[in-house]
Amino acid sequence: MNNLSSKGLNIMLFVERVIFALAFIYLGMGEALHLNAFIQNGIDIGLPYSHIICTFVVILTFLCSALILIGFAWKFACLGLMLISLFSGFFFFAGGLNKVNIVGVLFAFVILINFLILGSGKISLNYFLGKNRKKQNKRLSDLLK
Repeated sequence: MNNLSSKGLNIMLFVERVIFALAFIYLGMGEALHLNAFIQNGIDIGLPYSHIICTFVVILTFLCSALILIGFAWKFACLGLMLISLFSGFFFFAGGLNKVNIVGVLFAFVILINFLILGSGKISLNYFLGKNRKKQNKRLSDLLK
């Protein structure tokens, strides 16, 4: 839905995007600050190449969260965080499946699917760049006429 006209909906999408991104940045900071423990946890559960995969997960968490925060590369960021949620759900919560872990992974999925369906809204870098791109294309087409 790139043609969102409701001001309230765009504000809601912006607020939702900021809160969700900050939550994932907070999670990523915890993993980054305790990277050795995060890697050791991966080794303990038998994750192959734990050093590489866990480091990549931390970097991808920060990158995708930052992209969602500014509203850029929307689909890449949402799909990246979906993969991280799946990864965490299957590998790190596999031994201790409880309601909190399952609900957390499912909530992340629901919000990310919501993001994919609704888009980033008009208060985002995607919208701003798309709007400027349309203006440039219109000017170019006017020059070619």
